[in-house]
Amino acid sequence: MPEIVNLTAVDSAGVLSPIVLRLGEPPLARVELVGHGPFGAEDDDYLGCLLALRECLERQGQLLCCQGARPDVWPSGMLRQFENGRRAYVHDPERRGEDLEMVDIFAPAPPETVVSMLDQRKAVYAFNGLPSPGE
Repeated sequence: MPEIVNLTAVDSAGVLSPIVLRLGEPPLARVELVGHGPFGAEDDDYLGCLLALRECLERQGQLLCCQGARPDVWPSGMLRQFENGRRAYVHDPERRGEDLEMVDIFAPAPPETVVSMLDQRKAVYAFNGLPSPGE
């Protein structure tokens, strides 16, 4: 049975819009955007689906308000594989080398804590001490 997730999206003016997702079950992850035209993403894992959804929303000028859109949240390759892309680490520079907190990428996040996919990528690279591709 699919899981329904209620979130919001925020635009550059701070206007919030309700977003309803229908998550399909593994082994093939599927995410459908309910009530906003035909959008669905299928991928090997949920993170791949979330990235496709975020890209779609960003083209419309919106950011998805979920834990997976925070600049300090990203899974390791092993966690992504183990959790089917559903959970990710919160990268805390104060806790390097320690057990990091894990969050559900589809859990709600406050609008002021989410960023674009480009800004998230830059933050993850910076956390790991690497230059962002293209810089």
